[in-house]
Amino acid sequence: MGSNDLQLEMNFSEKQQNSFRKTVESGAFSLLIESSVPGPQLPARDAMKQLRVLEEEIAGISALPCGMAIVDRPGNPEGWSGIEFASQMSEELRDRHLVYLSGFNRDPGEIDRQLAIAGNSGNFNIACVSGDLGEGAAARTDSGQIFKKVMAKKGFFGGVTVNPYQYDPWALTAQYSKLGARILSDAGFFIAQTGWDTLKLQSLSWYLLSHDFYAPGFVRLLFLTPERMKHLLEHGQPGIIIGKELRRTMERELKLDRVLFDVAQFTRLERQAAACRILGFSGIQLCGADHPKIVAEAVNAVRKGIDSCTTFEDFLECYHNGMAESEVNSFHLKFQLFDRVLKRPYPFDDPPSPAELPDPGVTFWEKTAVRFSRKDAFAKNRQGVSTAMKCPKHNTLGPCGGVRHDGRCESGSQECVYRKWFRFAHACDALSGIEKEMI
Repeated sequence: MGSNDLQLEMNFSEKQQNSFRKTVESGAFSLLIESSVPGPQLPARDAMKQLRVLEEEIAGISALPCGMAIVDRPGNPEGWSGIEFASQMSEELRDRHLVYLSGFNRDPGEIDRQLAIAGNSGNFNIACVSGDLGEGAAARTDSGQIFKKVMAKKGFFGGVTVNPYQYDPWALTAQYSKLGARILSDAGFFIAQTGWDTLKLQSLSWYLLSHDFYAPGFVRLLFLTPERMKHLLEHGQPGIIIGKELRRTMERELKLDRVLFDVAQFTRLERQAAACRILGFSGIQLCGADHPKIVAEAVNAVRKGIDSCTTFEDFLECYHNGMAESEVNSFHLKFQLFDRVLKRPYPFDDPPSPAELPDPGVTFWEKTAVRFSRKDAFAKNRQGVSTAMKCPKHNTLGPCGGVRHDGRCESGSQECVYRKWFRFAHACDALSGIEKEMI
């Protein structure tokens, strides 16, 4: 695919247009540079100056469609929201950017207020998230409720997030079903959370194809500095899995001098970009490219990756030469929904069958209790699992992305309530209609 195929004419003189939406719906592979709302320690004037410099760099990029993703930070009550921060950006460029809206510490009334600000400022592209677990939140609105509000507003283009890097069968099916439900509810796009397992990206792509779910997807990638990598290895991050071989690779990179370290990161980005494009995703959201020079080099890496891998065979060669060692040995022993991924493109002539789910570990007495002890409609629909009351984030429409790799809630040792719901549903032969149930 030549460079002209990845270009998109953007005429910013037209009113009421949405360049981000046009790019996504055109099928052009694009890049979003992530920027977080600044904390209170950075004066507003300095924060806006940094944002404008980054925005000007992105506006001048012609190698591929490029915009910004402004990540919300609602934990600071004295700071800006993502929407308020984005409303300070250049008016003529706002329609090419994406803004996150988090439900953390916000009740439905505050969500309505934020959406009013977004509409008045021309920020119509909204990614709906529940937010971090946090502590001391006075209120919370989950992503599903935010999504419904966004979709009800004229002119808004709403998207959702998904964590495809789940290695437990019930947590994985819960994540996929939640995404499927959002797509059936007309989500304009989705964003896959951060991770490093290409096999899981192809599994997600196959799941969507096998269910006839068609929605543009972005893959969130991390560009790591030595400081960020060290912090990630030492402290981790909810929803992110770092396998043994990948950890060893990162530890080796930390011993390199800075020039070679950066070369390793841009090389990884180049290979990841190639994988995302070949596997059918619509673009990348890149976190950590917070300086114009890094943005310019990142764009070159992405462009080089998608130009060098134009066929699935090209991608396989790239993967096995540079990514397989740190990924396959780290993750292959965990549950996978399909077999023969990363060995062939999606076989339309003979669609793959999902792997058989294991024994859910539900006893006869638990099955009986689930089926007959609860009479209220909500509990019946949830297979006897009252999700809203038991989820620490009060999610009512599906699991968050912070579920641990073994199915535990990110808040502690207890089982994710949505994992439990899916596990019990399978034991009661009620899993087949779960996407419809979650709508």
